[in-house]
Amino acid sequence: MSKSTKAGKYVYFFGGGKADGNESMKNLLGGKGANLAEMAGHAKLRLPVPPGFTVTTEVCTYFYTHKKTYPKSLKAQVEESLGKMEKLARKKFGDEKDPLLVSIRSGARRSMPGMMETVLNVGLTDKTISGLITQSGDERFAYDAYRRLIMMYADVVMEKGAGIEVKHNKGIRKLMDEKLEHIKQKQKYTSDTELTVEELKELVKDYKQTIKKVLGAEFPDDPWKQLWGGIGAVFSSWNGKRAIEYRRIEKSRMNGVLR
Repeated sequence: MSKSTKAGKYVYFFGGGKADGNESMKNLLGGKGANLAEMAGHAKLRLPVPPGFTVTTEVCTYFYTHKKTYPKSLKAQVEESLGKMEKLARKKFGDEKDPLLVSIRSGARRSMPGMMETVLNVGLTDKTISGLITQSGDERFAYDAYRRLIMMYADVVMEKGAGIEVKHNKGIRKLMDEKLEHIKQKQKYTSDTELTVEELKELVKDYKQTIKKVLGAEFPDDPWKQLWGGIGAVFSSWNGKRAIEYRRIEKSRMNGVLR
């Protein structure tokens, strides 16, 4: 454990002009987390960084050495940091009237652009979407955000994160893309932005049915299940095919060999 690490501290918060970490803690917070902490908490910078928190690289190590489980205190620390986010954003995670939506992003100790996974719009459900519609005043925007979450979650969490092998290059993401393209071709649309609210609603229903049929599980209509599913999938992506191949190539380059 790093000397800069507090024993048992697995979550580092940033936001509101303060941050638990700084740029020197890349081994613990990853490059992205360390830089966000520096931007949010440095006295001379204090940029308007949206509030968030970083789960340390030590948790990822624990995850792999303990059969994909977490330290006992992690849940409480995540809930505490999410509570701080809610206070600063003046929104509540899972709230039906004004929901806080979050993104789950990866950040390795060394940059691996595009190799690890991301899940956006976490917290959108059949119930919370009404709050997003009310607050944004844009029903189409809300359902477009929802269908994007469903696509990412099914791909990153329910398929890749679960270790499901794709057959004939027909992963869940490709199946969903084909359904989107079918609507566009039928209506002679040239852009996703041309889909109507009703078409997006039907697409959301179709996506959920496809997930159930292909992956044998329901898309989680619960913000907290989405959150923990996303965290686990991001950790799992460290040993995903793309990430492993990227590290192999980078190691070869460092050794002066590229096969």
